[in-house]
Amino acid sequence: MRTIIHLLRFLKPFFWEICLSVVLGIATISSGIGLLGTSAWLIASAALHPSIADLQVSIVGVRFFGISRAGFRYLERLVSHSVNLRVLSRLREWFYDQVEASPPEELHTRKAGDLLNRVMGDLEILENFYVRVVSPVVVAVVVAAGVSIFIGVFDVRLGLILAAGLAINGIVLPLLSILITRPMARKMLEMRSDLSSRTVEWLQGLEELQSSGADNHWAERILAKGKEGGVWQTRISTLNGINSGLSVLLLNVTVLALLWIAIPLVTQGSISGVSLAVILLMGMASFESVANLPQAAVMLNSSLEAGKRLFELGEQKELVREFESPPEFWMPSSVEVKNLCFEYQAGEIFQLKDISFTLIPGKKIALVGSSGSGKTSLVNLMLQFWQPQQGSISLDQLECSRMDPYLVRSFFAVISQSTTLFSASLRENLLLADPQADDEKLLHALKMAELDDWFGRLPQGLDTWLGDQGLRLSGGERQRVAIARALLQNRPYLLLDEPVENLDPTTANKIMATLFKLFDDRSILLITHDFAWLNQVDEILLLQNGSILERGSFNELDHSGGRFAELRELQNQSLA
Repeated sequence: MRTIIHLLRFLKPFFWEICLSVVLGIATISSGIGLLGTSAWLIASAALHPSIADLQVSIVGVRFFGISRAGFRYLERLVSHSVNLRVLSRLREWFYDQVEASPPEELHTRKAGDLLNRVMGDLEILENFYVRVVSPVVVAVVVAAGVSIFIGVFDVRLGLILAAGLAINGIVLPLLSILITRPMARKMLEMRSDLSSRTVEWLQGLEELQSSGADNHWAERILAKGKEGGVWQTRISTLNGINSGLSVLLLNVTVLALLWIAIPLVTQGSISGVSLAVILLMGMASFESVANLPQAAVMLNSSLEAGKRLFELGEQKELVREFESPPEFWMPSSVEVKNLCFEYQAGEIFQLKDISFTLIPGKKIALVGSSGSGKTSLVNLMLQFWQPQQGSISLDQLECSRMDPYLVRSFFAVISQSTTLFSASLRENLLLADPQADDEKLLHALKMAELDDWFGRLPQGLDTWLGDQGLRLSGGERQRVAIARALLQNRPYLLLDEPVENLDPTTANKIMATLFKLFDDRSILLITHDFAWLNQVDEILLLQNGSILERGSFNELDHSGGRFAELRELQNQSLA
Protein backbone atom coordinates (compact mmCIF):
# COMPACT_ATOMS: atom_id res chain seq x y z
CA MET A 1 0.00 0.00 0.00
CA ARG A 2 2.87 2.39 0.79
CA THR A 3 4.25 1.88 -2.70
CA ILE A 4 0.88 2.65 -4.30
CA ILE A 5 0.51 5.80 -2.22
CA HIS A 6 4.04 6.84 -3.13
CA LEU A 7 3.33 6.30 -6.83
CA LEU A 8 0.05 8.19 -6.64
CA ARG A 9 1.88 11.19 -5.14
CA PHE A 10 3.61 11.68 -8.45
CA LEU A 11 0.17 12.02 -10.08
CA LYS A 12 -0.95 14.79 -7.72
CA PRO A 13 0.39 17.74 -9.79
CA PHE A 14 -1.55 16.43 -12.80
CA PHE A 15 -4.86 15.86 -11.00
CA TRP A 16 -7.07 17.90 -13.35
CA GLU A 17 -5.44 16.53 -16.49
CA ILE A 18 -5.97 13.02 -15.13
CA CYS A 19 -9.62 13.83 -14.47
CA LEU A 20 -9.92 15.06 -18.07
CA SER A 21 -8.26 11.88 -19.31
CA VAL A 22 -10.67 9.72 -17.29
CA VAL A 23 -13.67 11.67 -18.59
CA LEU A 24 -12.42 11.23 -22.16
CA GLY A 25 -11.88 7.51 -21.50
CA ILE A 26 -15.44 7.17 -20.22
CA ALA A 27 -16.72 9.14 -23.22
CA THR A 28 -14.77 6.88 -25.60
CA ILE A 29 -16.18 3.62 -24.27
CA SER A 30 -19.64 5.15 -23.82
CA SER A 31 -19.57 6.21 -27.46
CA GLY A 32 -18.70 2.65 -28.45
CA ILE A 33 -21.57 1.30 -26.36
CA GLY A 34 -23.90 3.97 -27.76
CA LEU A 35 -22.80 3.15 -31.30
CA LEU A 36 -23.67 -0.56 -30.95
CA GLY A 37 -26.86 0.16 -29.04
CA THR A 38 -28.08 2.73 -31.58
CA SER A 39 -27.05 0.50 -34.49
CA ALA A 40 -28.99 -2.40 -32.97
CA TRP A 41 -32.06 -0.24 -32.52
CA LEU A 42 -31.75 1.11 -36.09
CA ILE A 43 -31.33 -2.30 -37.75
CA ALA A 44 -34.01 -4.01 -35.66
CA SER A 45 -36.47 -1.14 -36.21
CA ALA A 46 -35.72 -1.00 -39.95
CA ALA A 47 -36.72 -4.68 -40.23
CA LEU A 48 -40.29 -3.62 -39.26
CA HIS A 49 -40.45 -1.18 -42.26
CA PRO A 50 -41.32 2.00 -40.36
CA SER A 51 -41.39 5.49 -41.84
CA ILE A 52 -37.94 6.91 -42.61
CA ALA A 53 -38.77 9.81 -40.32
CA ASP A 54 -38.92 7.39 -37.39
CA LEU A 55 -35.33 6.33 -38.10
CA GLN A 56 -33.81 9.80 -38.51
CA VAL A 57 -32.78 10.15 -34.87
CA SER A 58 -31.10 6.75 -34.80
CA ILE A 59 -29.32 7.44 -38.10
CA VAL A 60 -27.93 10.69 -36.71
CA GLY A 61 -27.04 8.87 -33.48
CA VAL A 62 -25.01 6.24 -35.35
CA ARG A 63 -23.09 8.96 -37.17
CA PHE A 64 -22.54 10.93 -33.97
CA PHE A 65 -21.31 7.98 -31.90
CA GLY A 66 -19.14 6.68 -34.77
CA ILE A 67 -17.37 10.01 -35.24
CA SER A 68 -17.23 10.97 -31.57
CA ARG A 69 -15.73 7.62 -30.55
CA ALA A 70 -12.73 8.21 -32.80
CA GLY A 71 -12.39 11.80 -31.63
CA PHE A 72 -12.67 10.95 -27.94
CA ARG A 73 -10.18 8.08 -28.34
CA TYR A 74 -7.64 10.39 -29.96
CA LEU A 75 -8.04 13.07 -27.29
CA GLU A 76 -7.92 10.48 -24.49
CA ARG A 77 -4.65 9.01 -25.80
CA LEU A 78 -3.22 12.48 -26.30
CA VAL A 79 -3.96 13.63 -22.75
CA SER A 80 -3.20 10.34 -20.97
CA HIS A 81 0.14 9.80 -22.69
CA SER A 82 1.10 13.42 -22.13
CA VAL A 83 0.47 12.97 -18.41
CA ASN A 84 2.17 9.57 -18.43
CA LEU A 85 5.37 10.87 -20.02
CA ARG A 86 5.58 13.84 -17.66
CA VAL A 87 5.00 11.60 -14.64
CA LEU A 88 7.77 9.35 -15.93
CA SER A 89 10.01 12.39 -16.31
CA ARG A 90 9.36 13.37 -12.69
CA LEU A 91 10.14 9.80 -11.59
CA ARG A 92 13.46 9.89 -13.46
CA GLU A 93 14.37 13.25 -11.91
CA TRP A 94 13.43 11.99 -8.47
CA PHE A 95 15.47 8.81 -8.87
CA TYR A 96 18.50 10.75 -10.09
CA ASP A 97 18.22 13.07 -7.08
CA GLN A 98 18.14 10.05 -4.76
CA VAL A 99 21.19 8.45 -6.37
CA GLU A 100 23.10 11.72 -6.59
CA ALA A 101 22.46 12.52 -2.93
CA SER A 102 23.16 9.01 -1.68
CA PRO A 103 26.55 8.65 0.00
CA PRO A 104 28.70 5.59 -0.77
CA GLU A 105 27.58 3.97 2.49
CA GLU A 106 24.19 3.42 0.81
CA LEU A 107 25.40 2.62 -2.70
CA HIS A 108 28.58 0.62 -2.16
CA THR A 109 26.68 -2.68 -1.89
CA ARG A 110 24.70 -2.05 -5.09
CA LYS A 111 26.00 -3.12 -8.47
CA ALA A 112 26.24 -0.58 -11.27
CA GLY A 113 24.17 -2.84 -13.50
CA ASP A 114 21.46 -3.03 -10.84
CA LEU A 115 21.22 0.77 -10.67
CA LEU A 116 21.17 0.91 -14.47
CA ASN A 117 18.32 -1.60 -14.54
CA ARG A 118 16.38 0.47 -12.01
CA VAL A 119 16.69 3.66 -13.99
CA MET A 120 15.94 1.89 -17.29
CA GLY A 121 13.96 -1.32 -16.73
CA ASP A 122 12.00 -0.46 -13.59
CA LEU A 123 11.05 2.99 -14.83
CA GLU A 124 10.03 1.45 -18.14
CA ILE A 125 7.60 -0.77 -16.21
CA LEU A 126 6.24 2.20 -14.26
CA GLU A 127 5.66 3.96 -17.56
CA ASN A 128 2.47 1.86 -17.83
CA PHE A 129 1.29 2.46 -14.26
CA TYR A 130 -1.11 5.29 -15.10
CA VAL A 131 -2.18 4.34 -18.64
CA ARG A 132 -2.75 0.62 -17.93
CA VAL A 133 -3.44 0.49 -14.19
CA VAL A 134 -4.95 3.66 -12.70
CA SER A 135 -7.06 5.08 -15.52
CA PRO A 136 -8.67 1.78 -16.72
CA VAL A 137 -9.92 0.98 -13.19
CA VAL A 138 -11.72 4.32 -12.81
CA VAL A 139 -13.17 4.14 -16.32
CA ALA A 140 -14.35 0.55 -15.81
CA VAL A 141 -16.15 1.34 -12.54
CA VAL A 142 -18.04 4.31 -14.00
CA VAL A 143 -18.98 2.64 -17.30
CA ALA A 144 -19.97 -0.69 -15.71
CA ALA A 145 -22.20 1.04 -13.17
CA GLY A 146 -23.82 3.26 -15.82
CA VAL A 147 -24.60 0.48 -18.29
CA SER A 148 -25.87 -1.88 -15.57
CA ILE A 149 -28.25 0.80 -14.30
CA PHE A 150 -29.42 1.61 -17.85
CA ILE A 151 -30.20 -2.04 -18.64
CA GLY A 152 -31.67 -2.54 -15.17
CA VAL A 153 -34.36 -0.02 -16.11
CA PHE A 154 -35.81 -2.64 -18.48
CA ASP A 155 -35.65 -5.31 -15.78
CA VAL A 156 -33.70 -5.42 -12.51
CA ARG A 157 -32.59 -8.99 -13.17
CA LEU A 158 -30.96 -7.97 -16.44
CA GLY A 159 -29.00 -5.21 -14.71
CA LEU A 160 -27.87 -7.58 -11.95
CA ILE A 161 -26.74 -10.25 -14.43
CA LEU A 162 -24.70 -7.73 -16.42
CA ALA A 163 -23.25 -6.25 -13.22
CA ALA A 164 -22.28 -9.75 -12.03
CA GLY A 165 -20.58 -10.60 -15.33
CA LEU A 166 -18.69 -7.30 -15.34
CA ALA A 167 -17.72 -7.74 -11.67
CA ILE A 168 -16.33 -11.23 -12.24
CA ASN A 169 -14.36 -10.01 -15.24
CA GLY A 170 -13.24 -6.78 -13.58
CA ILE A 171 -12.67 -7.93 -9.98
CA VAL A 172 -12.36 -11.70 -9.62
CA LEU A 173 -10.06 -12.29 -12.60
CA PRO A 174 -7.75 -9.37 -11.68
CA LEU A 175 -7.52 -10.57 -8.06
CA LEU A 176 -6.57 -14.06 -9.22
CA SER A 177 -4.02 -12.52 -11.58
CA ILE A 178 -2.53 -10.48 -8.73
CA LEU A 179 -2.17 -13.56 -6.51
CA ILE A 180 -0.69 -15.70 -9.29
CA THR A 181 1.68 -13.15 -10.82
CA ARG A 182 3.06 -11.63 -7.59
CA PRO A 183 5.93 -14.16 -7.27
CA MET A 184 6.36 -14.11 -11.05
CA ALA A 185 6.80 -10.32 -11.10
CA ARG A 186 9.33 -10.47 -8.26
CA LYS A 187 11.32 -13.22 -9.95
CA MET A 188 11.18 -11.40 -13.28
CA LEU A 189 12.56 -8.16 -11.84
CA GLU A 190 15.28 -9.97 -9.90
CA MET A 191 16.28 -11.80 -13.07
CA ARG A 192 16.39 -8.58 -15.08
CA SER A 193 18.50 -6.89 -12.42
CA ASP A 194 20.92 -9.81 -12.32
CA LEU A 195 21.08 -9.95 -16.11
CA SER A 196 21.78 -6.20 -16.31
CA SER A 197 24.53 -6.46 -13.67
CA ARG A 198 26.20 -9.39 -15.44
CA THR A 199 26.04 -7.61 -18.80
CA VAL A 200 27.60 -4.41 -17.44
CA GLU A 201 30.35 -6.40 -15.70
CA TRP A 202 30.99 -8.34 -18.90
CA LEU A 203 31.32 -5.16 -20.97
CA GLN A 204 33.51 -3.39 -18.39
CA GLY A 205 35.89 -6.33 -18.08
CA LEU A 206 35.76 -7.51 -21.68
CA GLU A 207 39.48 -6.90 -22.32
CA GLU A 208 40.51 -8.94 -19.28
CA LEU A 209 38.01 -11.68 -20.11
CA GLN A 210 39.26 -11.93 -23.68
CA SER A 211 42.90 -11.95 -22.63
CA SER A 212 42.21 -14.81 -20.21
CA GLY A 213 39.95 -16.67 -22.65
CA ALA A 214 36.95 -16.50 -20.30
CA ASP A 215 34.72 -14.23 -22.40
CA ASN A 216 32.74 -17.12 -23.95
CA HIS A 217 32.12 -18.67 -20.54
CA TRP A 218 30.83 -15.35 -19.20
CA ALA A 219 28.68 -14.83 -22.29
CA GLU A 220 27.16 -18.28 -21.82
CA ARG A 221 26.18 -17.35 -18.27
CA ILE A 222 24.49 -14.21 -19.58
CA LEU A 223 22.61 -16.21 -22.23
CA ALA A 224 21.52 -18.72 -19.58
CA LYS A 225 20.16 -15.90 -17.43
CA GLY A 226 18.39 -14.47 -20.48
CA LYS A 227 16.76 -17.86 -21.17
CA GLU A 228 15.60 -17.97 -17.56
CA GLY A 229 13.99 -14.58 -18.05
CA GLY A 230 12.35 -15.88 -21.21
CA VAL A 231 10.75 -18.68 -19.21
CA TRP A 232 9.23 -16.22 -16.72
CA GLN A 233 8.10 -13.93 -19.53
CA THR A 234 6.43 -16.89 -21.25
CA ARG A 235 4.56 -17.73 -18.07
CA ILE A 236 3.31 -14.16 -17.72
CA SER A 237 2.29 -14.05 -21.40
CA THR A 238 0.51 -17.39 -21.01
CA LEU A 239 -1.42 -16.02 -18.06
CA ASN A 240 -2.40 -12.96 -20.10
CA GLY A 241 -3.66 -15.29 -22.85
CA ILE A 242 -5.68 -17.31 -20.34
CA ASN A 243 -7.15 -14.08 -18.96
CA SER A 244 -8.18 -13.01 -22.45
CA GLY A 245 -9.83 -16.37 -23.08
CA LEU A 246 -11.70 -16.26 -19.77
CA SER A 247 -12.87 -12.71 -20.52
CA VAL A 248 -14.37 -13.85 -23.83
CA LEU A 249 -15.96 -16.85 -22.08
CA LEU A 250 -17.51 -14.63 -19.41
CA LEU A 251 -18.81 -12.27 -22.09
CA ASN A 252 -20.59 -15.11 -23.87
CA VAL A 253 -21.93 -16.61 -20.65
CA THR A 254 -23.29 -13.20 -19.63
CA VAL A 255 -24.96 -12.74 -23.03
CA LEU A 256 -26.58 -16.17 -22.76
CA ALA A 257 -27.83 -15.34 -19.28
CA LEU A 258 -29.27 -12.06 -20.57
CA LEU A 259 -31.02 -13.96 -23.35
CA TRP A 260 -32.33 -16.52 -20.81
CA ILE A 261 -34.06 -13.74 -18.87
CA ALA A 262 -34.92 -11.35 -21.73
CA ILE A 263 -36.64 -13.75 -24.18
CA PRO A 264 -39.51 -14.57 -21.78
CA LEU A 265 -39.88 -10.83 -21.16
CA VAL A 266 -40.26 -10.25 -24.90
CA THR A 267 -42.80 -13.08 -25.09
CA GLN A 268 -44.77 -11.56 -22.22
CA GLY A 269 -44.62 -8.14 -23.88
CA SER A 270 -42.68 -6.57 -21.01
CA ILE A 271 -40.01 -5.40 -23.44
CA SER A 272 -39.99 -5.14 -27.23
CA GLY A 273 -37.94 -7.24 -29.59
CA VAL A 274 -36.04 -4.12 -30.64
CA SER A 275 -35.08 -3.52 -27.01
CA LEU A 276 -33.77 -7.10 -26.79
CA ALA A 277 -31.22 -6.38 -29.54
CA VAL A 278 -30.23 -3.12 -27.84
CA ILE A 279 -29.77 -4.84 -24.45
CA LEU A 280 -27.61 -7.63 -25.85
CA LEU A 281 -25.33 -5.47 -27.97
CA MET A 282 -24.90 -2.82 -25.25
CA GLY A 283 -24.12 -5.57 -22.75
CA MET A 284 -21.50 -7.01 -25.09
CA ALA A 285 -19.99 -3.59 -25.76
CA SER A 286 -19.76 -2.80 -22.04
CA PHE A 287 -17.20 -5.59 -21.58
CA GLU A 288 -14.70 -3.35 -23.35
CA SER A 289 -14.45 -1.35 -20.12
CA VAL A 290 -13.29 -4.35 -18.05
CA ALA A 291 -11.48 -6.39 -20.71
CA ASN A 292 -8.07 -4.91 -19.84
CA LEU A 293 -8.39 -5.15 -16.04
CA PRO A 294 -6.82 -8.64 -15.73
CA GLN A 295 -3.83 -7.36 -17.67
CA ALA A 296 -3.88 -4.24 -15.48
CA ALA A 297 -3.61 -6.54 -12.46
CA VAL A 298 -0.50 -8.15 -13.96
CA MET A 299 0.95 -4.70 -14.63
CA LEU A 300 0.06 -3.66 -11.07
CA ASN A 301 2.20 -6.43 -9.60
CA SER A 302 5.11 -5.52 -11.86
CA SER A 303 4.66 -1.82 -11.06
CA LEU A 304 4.59 -2.47 -7.30
CA GLU A 305 7.77 -4.54 -7.42
CA ALA A 306 9.48 -1.94 -9.61
CA GLY A 307 8.26 0.85 -7.32
CA LYS A 308 9.61 -0.92 -4.22
CA ARG A 309 13.04 -1.22 -5.82
CA LEU A 310 13.05 2.45 -6.79
CA PHE A 311 11.80 3.77 -3.47
CA GLU A 312 14.35 1.76 -1.48
CA LEU A 313 16.87 4.50 -2.21
CA GLY A 314 14.58 7.21 -0.87
CA GLU A 315 13.35 5.54 2.32
CA GLN A 316 16.24 6.79 4.44
CA LYS A 317 15.84 10.35 3.14
CA GLU A 318 12.20 10.82 4.12
CA LEU A 319 13.31 12.09 7.53
CA VAL A 320 14.58 15.61 6.91
CA ARG A 321 17.77 16.25 8.82
CA GLU A 322 18.23 19.65 10.43
CA PHE A 323 21.73 21.03 10.06
CA GLU A 324 23.45 23.76 11.99
CA SER A 325 23.97 26.94 10.00
CA PRO A 326 27.38 28.62 10.40
CA PRO A 327 27.72 32.40 10.01
CA GLU A 328 27.39 33.89 6.54
CA PHE A 329 30.62 33.96 4.51
CA TRP A 330 32.19 31.70 7.13
CA MET A 331 35.62 30.29 6.26
CA PRO A 332 36.91 27.65 8.70
CA SER A 333 40.43 28.27 9.97
CA SER A 334 41.10 24.66 10.99
CA VAL A 335 40.09 21.06 10.38
CA GLU A 336 40.38 18.84 13.44
CA VAL A 337 40.18 15.05 13.30
CA LYS A 338 39.82 13.76 16.87
CA ASN A 339 39.90 10.13 18.07
CA LEU A 340 38.40 8.92 14.82
CA CYS A 341 37.28 5.27 14.58
CA PHE A 342 35.56 3.81 11.55
CA GLU A 343 34.35 0.44 10.27
CA TYR A 344 32.44 -0.26 7.06
CA GLN A 345 30.02 -2.73 8.64
CA ALA A 346 29.16 -3.52 12.23
CA GLY A 347 31.29 -6.31 13.62
CA GLU A 348 34.12 -5.85 11.13
CA ILE A 349 37.67 -4.93 12.06
CA PHE A 350 38.06 -1.15 12.37
CA GLN A 351 39.43 0.40 9.19
CA LEU A 352 40.62 3.40 11.23
CA LYS A 353 41.33 3.51 14.97
CA ASP A 354 41.94 6.57 17.14
CA ILE A 355 43.14 8.92 14.38
CA SER A 356 43.83 12.52 15.44
CA PHE A 357 45.43 15.48 13.66
CA THR A 358 44.74 19.15 12.87
CA LEU A 359 45.02 21.06 9.60
CA ILE A 360 45.56 24.84 9.72
CA PRO A 361 46.33 27.29 6.86
CA GLY A 362 49.71 26.55 5.32
CA LYS A 363 50.20 23.27 7.18
CA LYS A 364 50.94 20.15 5.17
CA ILE A 365 50.39 16.63 6.52
CA ALA A 366 51.30 13.39 4.77
CA LEU A 367 49.66 9.99 5.33
CA VAL A 368 51.85 7.03 4.47
CA GLY A 369 51.39 3.33 4.94
CA SER A 370 50.71 0.10 3.15
CA SER A 371 47.66 -0.39 0.92
CA GLY A 372 44.53 -1.06 2.95
CA SER A 373 45.72 0.86 6.01
CA GLY A 374 42.76 3.28 5.78
CA LYS A 375 44.23 6.33 4.06
CA THR A 376 41.57 6.73 1.36
CA SER A 377 38.83 5.90 3.88
CA LEU A 378 39.96 8.91 5.91
CA VAL A 379 39.54 11.20 2.90
CA ASN A 380 36.02 9.82 2.31
CA LEU A 381 35.18 10.51 5.95
CA MET A 382 36.41 14.09 5.69
CA LEU A 383 34.18 14.57 2.64
CA GLN A 384 31.16 13.20 4.56
CA PHE A 385 30.75 10.24 2.23
CA TRP A 386 30.80 8.05 5.34
CA GLN A 387 30.13 8.70 9.03
CA PRO A 388 32.53 7.50 11.76
CA GLN A 389 31.34 5.23 14.54
CA GLN A 390 33.47 7.06 17.11
CA GLY A 391 35.32 10.36 17.26
CA SER A 392 34.64 13.45 15.18
CA ILE A 393 35.76 15.67 12.31
CA SER A 394 35.26 19.38 13.04
CA LEU A 395 35.59 22.68 11.25
CA ASP A 396 36.36 25.37 13.84
CA GLN A 397 34.92 23.21 16.64
CA LEU A 398 31.72 22.63 14.65
CA GLU A 399 31.24 18.92 13.97
CA CYS A 400 30.87 18.12 10.27
CA SER A 401 28.18 15.52 11.02
CA ARG A 402 25.91 18.36 12.19
CA MET A 403 26.46 20.38 9.02
CA ASP A 404 25.11 20.09 5.50
CA PRO A 405 27.48 17.66 3.69
CA TYR A 406 27.50 19.89 0.62
CA LEU A 407 28.68 22.82 2.73
CA VAL A 408 31.46 20.70 4.24
CA ARG A 409 32.64 19.56 0.81
CA SER A 410 32.72 23.15 -0.43
CA PHE A 411 35.86 23.75 1.68
CA PHE A 412 37.85 20.88 0.16
CA ALA A 413 39.47 20.44 -3.24
CA VAL A 414 40.35 16.86 -4.12
CA ILE A 415 42.91 15.46 -6.55
CA SER A 416 42.77 11.68 -6.60
CA GLN A 417 44.85 9.06 -8.36
CA SER A 418 42.10 8.58 -10.97
CA THR A 419 40.79 11.84 -12.38
CA THR A 420 37.26 11.62 -13.77
CA LEU A 421 36.78 13.41 -17.08
CA PHE A 422 33.49 13.38 -18.92
CA SER A 423 32.77 12.81 -22.59
CA ALA A 424 32.56 16.53 -23.26
CA SER A 425 34.70 19.52 -24.19
CA LEU A 426 37.62 20.83 -22.15
CA ARG A 427 35.55 23.89 -21.24
CA GLU A 428 32.67 21.81 -19.87
CA ASN A 429 35.05 19.64 -17.83
CA LEU A 430 36.68 22.70 -16.29
CA LEU A 431 33.37 24.44 -15.59
CA LEU A 432 32.46 21.60 -13.24
CA ALA A 433 34.79 23.27 -10.73
CA ASP A 434 33.45 26.79 -11.26
CA PRO A 435 30.32 27.14 -13.44
CA GLN A 436 30.64 30.95 -13.41
CA ALA A 437 34.23 31.08 -14.69
CA ASP A 438 34.85 32.97 -17.94
CA ASP A 439 37.35 31.98 -20.62
CA GLU A 440 40.05 34.23 -19.18
CA LYS A 441 39.82 32.51 -15.80
CA LEU A 442 39.86 29.05 -17.41
CA LEU A 443 42.97 29.90 -19.45
CA HIS A 444 44.72 31.27 -16.36
CA ALA A 445 44.03 28.03 -14.46
CA LEU A 446 45.44 25.99 -17.37
CA LYS A 447 48.57 28.17 -17.41
CA MET A 448 49.08 27.80 -13.65
CA ALA A 449 48.77 24.01 -14.08
CA GLU A 450 51.47 24.23 -16.80
CA LEU A 451 49.08 23.18 -19.53
CA ASP A 452 49.49 26.26 -21.74
CA ASP A 453 51.81 24.50 -24.25
CA TRP A 454 49.46 21.54 -24.47
CA PHE A 455 46.47 23.87 -24.81
CA GLY A 456 48.18 25.70 -27.71
CA ARG A 457 48.20 22.46 -29.69
CA LEU A 458 44.48 21.78 -29.28
CA PRO A 459 42.59 22.15 -32.60
CA GLN A 460 39.51 23.86 -31.12
CA GLY A 461 40.88 25.34 -27.91
CA LEU A 462 38.49 25.14 -24.98
CA ASP A 463 35.85 23.54 -27.21
CA THR A 464 38.08 20.53 -27.98
CA TRP A 465 36.33 17.26 -27.22
CA LEU A 466 38.35 15.19 -24.73
CA GLY A 467 37.04 11.80 -25.82
CA ASP A 468 35.14 9.17 -23.90
CA GLN A 469 36.16 9.66 -20.24
CA GLY A 470 39.06 11.82 -21.42
CA LEU A 471 40.86 8.97 -23.18
CA ARG A 472 42.49 11.39 -25.61
CA LEU A 473 44.62 12.76 -22.76
CA SER A 474 47.73 11.20 -21.29
CA GLY A 475 47.98 10.43 -17.57
CA GLY A 476 49.99 13.55 -16.87
CA GLU A 477 47.60 15.75 -18.82
CA ARG A 478 44.64 14.32 -16.96
CA GLN A 479 46.25 15.06 -13.59
CA ARG A 480 47.09 18.60 -14.65
CA VAL A 481 43.46 19.12 -15.67
CA ALA A 482 42.60 18.00 -12.13
CA ILE A 483 45.04 20.61 -10.78
CA ALA A 484 43.37 23.26 -12.95
CA ARG A 485 40.02 22.25 -11.47
CA ALA A 486 41.40 22.56 -7.95
CA LEU A 487 42.72 26.04 -8.79
CA LEU A 488 39.32 27.08 -10.15
CA GLN A 489 37.63 25.88 -6.97
CA ASN A 490 39.99 28.04 -4.87
CA ARG A 491 39.30 26.14 -1.66
CA PRO A 492 41.35 26.40 1.54
CA TYR A 493 42.00 22.67 2.03
CA LEU A 494 43.51 20.36 -0.57
CA LEU A 495 43.22 16.57 -0.33
CA LEU A 496 45.73 14.66 -2.47
CA ASP A 497 45.12 10.93 -2.77
CA GLU A 498 48.04 9.40 -4.69
CA PRO A 499 47.93 12.24 -7.26
CA VAL A 500 50.88 10.87 -9.31
CA GLU A 501 50.16 7.14 -9.06
CA ASN A 502 51.07 5.16 -12.21
CA LEU A 503 52.82 8.13 -13.84
CA ASP A 504 56.40 8.16 -15.06
CA PRO A 505 58.91 9.73 -12.63
CA THR A 506 59.54 12.82 -14.76
CA THR A 507 55.85 13.66 -15.08
CA ALA A 508 55.23 12.80 -11.42
CA ASN A 509 57.99 15.14 -10.28
CA LYS A 510 56.65 17.98 -12.42
CA ILE A 511 53.11 17.53 -11.08
CA MET A 512 54.22 17.37 -7.42
CA ALA A 513 56.41 20.43 -7.88
CA THR A 514 53.43 22.26 -9.39
CA LEU A 515 51.16 21.26 -6.50
CA PHE A 516 53.53 22.39 -3.74
CA LYS A 517 54.22 25.62 -5.58
CA LEU A 518 50.62 26.57 -6.34
CA PHE A 519 49.16 25.53 -2.98
CA ASP A 520 51.98 26.73 -0.76
CA ASP A 521 49.67 28.94 1.33
CA ARG A 522 46.93 26.34 1.79
CA SER A 523 46.46 23.26 3.94
CA ILE A 524 47.37 19.99 2.22
CA LEU A 525 46.65 16.41 3.26
CA LEU A 526 48.84 14.21 1.08
CA ILE A 527 48.32 10.45 0.75
CA THR A 528 51.31 8.81 -0.90
CA HIS A 529 53.57 5.78 -1.09
CA ASP A 530 56.41 7.87 -2.49
CA PHE A 531 58.84 9.22 0.13
CA ALA A 532 60.52 11.62 -2.30
CA TRP A 533 58.40 14.63 -1.35
CA LEU A 534 57.90 13.97 2.34
CA ASN A 535 60.69 16.34 3.36
CA GLN A 536 58.44 19.23 2.25
CA VAL A 537 55.56 18.45 4.62
CA ASP A 538 55.24 19.57 8.22
CA GLU A 539 54.07 16.30 9.73
CA ILE A 540 54.02 12.66 8.64
CA LEU A 541 51.53 10.09 9.94
CA LEU A 542 52.54 6.47 9.37
CA LEU A 543 49.44 4.25 9.39
CA GLN A 544 49.49 0.52 10.02
CA ASN A 545 46.33 -1.60 10.35
CA GLY A 546 44.27 1.57 10.66
CA SER A 547 46.24 3.07 13.55
CA ILE A 548 48.94 5.74 13.71
CA LEU A 549 52.15 3.78 14.29
CA GLU A 550 54.51 6.76 14.09
CA ARG A 551 54.15 10.50 13.64
CA GLY A 552 56.53 13.43 13.38
CA SER A 553 58.58 15.45 10.89
CA PHE A 554 60.60 13.82 8.14
CA ASN A 555 63.92 14.26 9.96
CA GLU A 556 62.51 13.00 13.26
CA LEU A 557 61.12 9.82 11.75
CA ASP A 558 64.10 9.25 9.47
CA HIS A 559 66.51 9.27 12.44
CA SER A 560 64.25 7.42 14.85
CA GLY A 561 65.22 3.99 13.56
CA GLY A 562 61.57 2.95 13.51
CA ARG A 563 59.24 1.55 10.90
CA PHE A 564 59.35 4.73 8.77
CA ALA A 565 63.12 4.59 8.51
CA GLU A 566 62.91 0.92 7.48
CA LEU A 567 60.36 1.67 4.76
CA ARG A 568 62.41 4.57 3.43
CA GLU A 569 65.53 2.41 3.29
CA LEU A 570 63.60 -0.30 1.43
CA GLN A 571 62.35 2.25 -1.10
CA ASN A 572 65.87 3.61 -1.61
CA GLN A 573 67.16 0.10 -2.24
CA SER A 574 64.31 -0.51 -4.70
CA LEU A 575 65.14 2.69 -6.60
CA ALA A 576 68.84 1.80 -6.62
